[in-house]
This record gives sequence, structure tokens and C-alpha cells, in this order.
Amino acid sequence: MLVDRNARYPKRPVMLEPQVFFGQLQHTFVVKLQASLALGLQQQTTLILAAIRTCSNPQLIGENGTYYYSREGPLEVVDIECVKCLVGRVKDGNEWAIVDRSGGCAHPVFATEED
Repeated sequence: MLVDRNARYPKRPVMLEPQVFFGQLQHTFVVKLQASLALGLQQQTTLILAAIRTCSNPQLIGENGTYYYSREGPLEVVDIECVKCLVGRVKDGNEWAIVDRSGGCAHPVFATEED
């Protein structure tokens, strides 16, 4: 996802940077919105949202690019289009190792306004 580096500072300009997140899918929600001038919707729209329990501070360790984390973070609700692939996890001592077998199939591509 693109994250504003200055989100904590409301008077600073928005500076977006790409960031990869890991988490555990908890729930999915389907929300149907009727046409609404207030929302700028000219026709009925369906949103699919994902409630994800985030991994708190995953650390990239080792030459094979394995991420590890030891704590879960807050529950976040995001547009399902933000979910690019599914991964697994394996307990390794007091930490969890994220098993990502997606290879080149699921890598983020961030388009700029010029693209």
C-alpha cells in the first residue's frame, strides 16, 4: 500500500511511499452502497472489505528473504483489492516465520499519477 510518511504531521505535505504489510485475514464484508450524490456515486456500488489482524513489525531475516514477527498488531479494515496474495506462517521458537511462495506472481506495482 502507499503510506503517507507525514501522516502524524497534518501540516506537512503528503509524501506517499510504498510499504508491504502482512496480516491474518479475520473477516470479509460485502457492503452495497446505493447511488448517492453526497458520496459521488451515480449508481449502486459494491465494496468488499477485509478485516486483517496485522503482524507487528515483521523483520526481514536471512538470505532467502524470510519475514519473522513475534506479536500481532491491531485489526485493520481495508479494501480487498489491497490483498495481493495469501501466505502461510510457521512457528519458530517464540516467533512466526512468514512462508511466501508467491515468487514473482504477486509483487506490488505502484503507479504514479503520470502513469
